[in-house]
Amino acid sequence: MDAGRSDLFDQFYRENYPRIYRYSYRLVGNSEEAEQLTQESFKNLYCVFANGTRITDIKALAYRIAHNVCLNFLKKGDKFKNVLGHNGYAIPLSVPSVEDEVIAKHRLELLRKAILSLSKRDQRCLFLYWEGFSYREISTIANIRGTSIGRILARAINRLSNERQRGKGL
Repeated sequence: MDAGRSDLFDQFYRENYPRIYRYSYRLVGNSEEAEQLTQESFKNLYCVFANGTRITDIKALAYRIAHNVCLNFLKKGDKFKNVLGHNGYAIPLSVPSVEDEVIAKHRLELLRKAILSLSKRDQRCLFLYWEGFSYREISTIANIRGTSIGRILARAINRLSNERQRGKGL
């Protein structure tokens, strides 16, 4: 690979590693596994990049590779149930009461179950949307017609909203 292409890949890696990691983490629910899968994804992307293949949208390709790497990992152990697991809590600015913690854990568990009740396609689109991707980018990454993305997201969000309105506390 020439120096210019190598520099371009290095810059893409530095700028996008955290986003690919977060996406991988959302899929596998474990930080160590997500770290390894993110490394593997970038290794695979580097191989495509290094062989001189013309890439029209490197970000979409990176997410597609990461998604496939994570799916392959999950298929080996059916670990998709770990999505939004309990090991991803943020450090609070103040110390919550025990009651607040119980309520927060309960809400997170209900949200996790609601998300898992969605189809894998809907979950994938939601995760990409939450990462800030445009409909066009989601369409490219997920290999779904662009005109379908808005409808898929609206239905998925509506299903999650319905769970909340049913009084389940989301």
